[in-house]
Amino acid sequence: MAEHRIWFDCDTGVDDAIALLTAHRQPGLEIVGLSTVAGNVTLDHTTENTLKICGLMGADYPVYPGAPGPLRREREDASSFHGADGLGGAVLPAP
Repeated sequence: MAEHRIWFDCDTGVDDAIALLTAHRQPGLEIVGLSTVAGNVTLDHTTENTLKICGLMGADYPVYPGAPGPLRREREDASSFHGADGLGGAVLPAP
């Protein structure tokens, strides 16, 4: 059994993709699930990006879509930094 079990909540763009890849490879960590929210890009993109990264790693983590935007303000889009898909246009296999 892993030393630490974690839940990974993300808006998978470039930064969260790297964090997820890193967490996946850490001895002593067990990722028990992932949830996605809108942030860098829309919820549809962040969920698909998370599934693509899981596929790239060969990981079968459960992924649950969460909030499509902030509860108390308008969502701010970071596609100008992360690209329209949130992953800078990286071509990854479909989940």
